[in-house]
Parts: sequence; structure tokens; C-alpha cells
Amino acid sequence: MSKRSLPQIAVLAALTGAPHGLRPATLLQSLAEVDVDADQALVAVDALVAGGEVSVQGSVLVLSQRGARALLDVHAQIERAMDPSPSTPGMEECPSIPWLTTVQTHWLDAVSLNYAVDPAALAPLLPKPLEPEIHEGCAWVQVLASRLRDMRPQGMPALFGVNFHQVSYRAAVHYRAGHGTRRGGYFLRSETDNAVMRAVGNALVEFRFHDFEAAKVSLERRADLLELRVDPEGTSDVGRVAADLRVDDRREPPASSRWKSRETMQRALVDCFDAFGVDPAGWVYVLTIDRDPWRAVFATPTRVEVAWMDQGPLRGAVLDSALHIPSPCGYRWRPLRRERFLP
Repeated sequence: MSKRSLPQIAVLAALTGAPHGLRPATLLQSLAEVDVDADQALVAVDALVAGGEVSVQGSVLVLSQRGARALLDVHAQIERAMDPSPSTPGMEECPSIPWLTTVQTHWLDAVSLNYAVDPAALAPLLPKPLEPEIHEGCAWVQVLASRLRDMRPQGMPALFGVNFHQVSYRAAVHYRAGHGTRRGGYFLRSETDNAVMRAVGNALVEFRFHDFEAAKVSLERRADLLELRVDPEGTSDVGRVAADLRVDDRREPPASSRWKSRETMQRALVDCFDAFGVDPAGWVYVLTIDRDPWRAVFATPTRVEVAWMDQGPLRGAVLDSALHIPSPCGYRWRPLRRERFLP
């Protein structure tokens, strides 16, 4: 399709809502409401009539089938341009069991504990070709905890969903492939309190990163205090978490944070839509999530004890800030994809 001007797109969109057409004066009035002046509109109409996208039927202008296809094409181009994780040449969907990845759920009262870590300490924990993302002079690991409601294969009623808690340790990473660099997250460890979801997660053998661990998890809000507790099952306490956060709905990072503004943190840590797994045979697996905006606010930690961050391979990591996602946030998984990485 040839490139469309904004006035032409506006004309096509206006006529879409008028199946019986619009008189030119009515069309110009509608376009003026979206700041398209009359001269621009008339030039656009003439071009669309000449191209067969708009037809003149008596005293009205009507969107033709060709015009409808043109508008759908524009919509598809906008979707591709806004896609945070577009497929690239050579990327393919995997032969995974579809319902293991194409699921949907809602996050409730989610928490992100944001740790600044030494890149040299994080790098050995990442399989090649993944590398730490460096922001504000540090690598970053987020301890993400949430209550997940009604997780189920897409298209199934919520009645068949599963409710559970999950805690994940997500490192901000990137890798290089033939198309350039792709940013995302790599899960260093995870715990869940649901045996079924643990089994499902561990059954996704193509998406190799680690085994889900079992733990008792609670995430409760009492007035302006949010309490997170994770007690691992078994003999190891390395997954233990005890965190108390005061929910005061601050919009900007604390003064002690390395982040100078909410926007810079948003781009680096929040706008993360891909999770990676690596096959040493030369594949990177990409699990992409389409989700609602987090609408996160900053919370004030009053007590934070995360054993794996304090005593594990990233000991010395510094808790930079904490985010709280108070509103339900819809999550939808895309089919698992993979692509070759550069050696």
C-alpha cells in the first residue's frame, strides 16, 4: 500500500463510522474536531477519490471496499510499529505444547524490589549469549512477587483458572542476533505455592532456565502496609523473603535511588516484555507477554530481607527502590518463539 498522509487516514477513519456515507460539509466538520483543516481535508478527499478508496454517491462520500482494506492496512502497520517485540527474519514459533505458553491471567497487588548489582557478579549466572544490561552504572535484578488470578489457556472461562502466588528473580539482559540487539529479562530463580503451576512451568522443557521451587507465599495488604513472606519448602532457606512496604503512592524514585526519574526507570526495568531461555545448541527462546500498563507507584521499604540476594551469588547487591502495582494488571502470553544467536 502507498504511504498515506495523516489527513487521508483521518478521512478513511471518519467514513468508517458512517456506513451510509457523509456529506462533505459534515465530513469537514468531523475532521475539524481532530485538527484537520478544510484545505488539508479536501486535498485528502480528492486523492482518495482518485485512488478508488472513497466513492462519490450522489451528495455523499462513501468508504469503498478498497478504502476499508487500506485503513485495515494502516492499522496493521501501526500495530507492527508499536509491537514491543516484533518477530525478526529467521525467528520461528516453537513446537511447544501451545497451552503451556498461550495463557492469560491478572496480577494483583504485585511488588517489584529493584536491586542494583555488580555486573561482574551477575554475568557468570547468565548463559551465553545473554549479557547484563547496564543502567546508571549497575546491572539490575528485580524480585517480582504477585498474586496471579485465574491463570488459564486463552479463550477459556475464568471458572477454569488457577489462583496462586509466584516470586521470580528477573535480571535485565540483552543479546545480539542477526537483526541487532533484543532486550528482555532472564529468570535466575522462581518460587510458587501451587504444585500444578510448578509442574506446568517445569514441563516447558524448551524454555530452559531453571526449575521452579516450592514455597509458602503470602502477599497481604493491611491498610497502608504491604507484607510479603516467602518460606521455602525443604531444607534450604535460600529462597526466604520477608518484606514490609509502606504504600504511600509516591510517583518519583526516592532521593537515595540511582534513578533520576520515573521515566528512565520505566524504560529500563518496567517496559520489559520478553523473557529469555537459552539452548546451548544455538537457540534463544523468547516468551513475550502482552500486558496492561503496570501503573506502578513507589513504596517505602520498612523491612526487606531477601536471603538469595543477601547471601547468594549476588551478595553485596543494594536495594535501590520498590514498586507496587496496586491495580489488577492483565497478562497474556504469546506463542513461544526462538531464533539463532550469534556466537
